Amino acid sequence: MTIEEVKDELTKVNNSLTDIINKLNDENNDEDTDKLEDESRKLLDKKDSLTKQLKELERKEERNKMANEINNGLNVATNVTPVKEVTEERDYYESLEYRNAFKKYVLTGEKTKELRADATTTTTDIGAVIPSTIMNKIYEKIESYGNIYAKITKTNFKGGLSIPTSELKPKATWVSEGKGSEKQKKTVGSIVFAYHKLQCKVAITLEASTVSLDVFESTIAKNITEAMVMAIELAVFQGTGQQQPKGICTEVSATEIDAIDYAKLVEIEGNIPDAYDDKAEYYMTKKDFLNKVIGLVDTNKQPIARVNIGIDGKPAPVLFGRPVNYTSKENLGDNFMVVGDLSDYILNSNLQLTLKKYVDEDTDDVINKATMLADGGLASKDSFQVIKVTP
Repeated sequence: MTIEEVKDELTKVNNSLTDIINKLNDENNDEDTDKLEDESRKLLDKKDSLTKQLKELERKEERNKMANEINNGLNVATNVTPVKEVTEERDYYESLEYRNAFKKYVLTGEKTKELRADATTTTTDIGAVIPSTIMNKIYEKIESYGNIYAKITKTNFKGGLSIPTSELKPKATWVSEGKGSEKQKKTVGSIVFAYHKLQCKVAITLEASTVSLDVFESTIAKNITEAMVMAIELAVFQGTGQQQPKGICTEVSATEIDAIDYAKLVEIEGNIPDAYDDKAEYYMTKKDFLNKVIGLVDTNKQPIARVNIGIDGKPAPVLFGRPVNYTSKENLGDNFMVVGDLSDYILNSNLQLTLKKYVDEDTDDVINKATMLADGGLASKDSFQVIKVTP
């Protein structure tokens, strides 16, 4: 039904209700009162349904009008009359007008009013803040795409700020009556986050200009995700701290062993502090786990590693009852495996992902350059062991 048809139907319902009310108030009316009341209840239910339908049609019409005006380059802020109803606050960067304006900027380089407002930053090198819709898709995919990124701690402290980290916990002692315990000085270290630039470039071909907004956004999100997640996870393990975060393998000295056997694995497991017994996990390549660990047996010829079936039906590798996480050889470098609690690794980001568009004159490709500022490092090394096999 159209808006006008719904309004006409509402008018008929209101007229019928008025007639019933008049009959009920008329003392000389001979009609069955119970029947009239039953009809009025049905009409009231129909009125509620039509009212909801009318509001939905009006909202849909406003959205279509707004989208058409954006596509025609009109100023929606002054031409659109909002529907008079209580609505939840929405993120401006997630609005349809901003997302369409963002797509237009990426494909044509034209900045509309929606991008020139508060949505842009003051740095001349940055073109536009990536819409929240794309940001949400990126980080949603990062959480599921990389099991390393999902386990680390994410913060947004101001760059250059020194964050205190405790290096010693005080100990309580039993003392004789009338005597006090010795004073203890608590040593406090710190971790300082700098401004490191993480950047990837995505080329958009001419075909992108003919696809829908959703396809465009998902394509951008997929490309940026694949580049960003691999760079972040590599930095978590192998970051040098020079123009990039500092990684676990850089901060924790590797323990060198001759070979992987049952006794060595028991020793590694025994070195995990009791406080991290429920948190620490193993990180190694799938190939090394299946070829060098899963076949090991204890003194009773029982396998020490198992591959169970998880709730989702996927294999869930376990070593000494502790989860084994597969990661790439590139992340581990020359090391065989890493053991520890990844929540003690902090990745600090202090700027939204931003995008700049330019044309590569050699190839005529339209390049979209995504940039974020981030740094990272270990807040505590207590749970970590880096194991290196040197035969």
